[in-house]
Amino acid sequence: MREPQALYADVLGSAWPELAEPVRAIHAAGRTVRAGGRLRIAHGRNRAARWLARLLRLPRASERADTRLIVTRYAGGEQWHRTFDGRRIDTCQYRAGGGALCERFGLLEFRFQLAASQGSLVMRQTDAALHWGAVRLRLPDVCAPRIDAREDPAGARRIQIHVRVTVPLIGPVLTYDGPIDIEETAA
Repeated sequence: MREPQALYADVLGSAWPELAEPVRAIHAAGRTVRAGGRLRIAHGRNRAARWLARLLRLPRASERADTRLIVTRYAGGEQWHRTFDGRRIDTCQYRAGGGALCERFGLLEFRFQLAASQGSLVMRQTDAALHWGAVRLRLPDVCAPRIDAREDPAGARRIQIHVRVTVPLIGPVLTYDGPIDIEETAA
């Protein structure tokens, strides 16, 4: 079986070598990557944000949530399995036209431009859409969820992650951050 190409290296192109080694390691070629750590998870403070977090079955707020990550590569993309204190979030990531990275969460699709900045990976969301089958309906910015994400090197096999999800008129719905240790990369 042919080894899948590293998705992030493909999307970043010539900027790939600018990432620090631990950031490249979690996104490098290979069949499976496993990582874990303890992350701080927070929800928005208003009632609507907390209700939406429960409705979407997002991770519960915690100062030190036991977090596991398994990234499995396949031809054309990656499957991301995240668990936060046992609550699972699964997404798939793949490359879209125009050099964007796409991430699907249920019917929601988010597109990002990736950039290297002083060894860190910065994900800049460019749009969001509802996506089912061959139909993709771009969401207007006034109602589209917004994701800001960043990965910083934090040791030889450790990265510091920062993810924040906001929804217009509601505000922050989910924020998680903290160190993740890369445990294993299987070919």
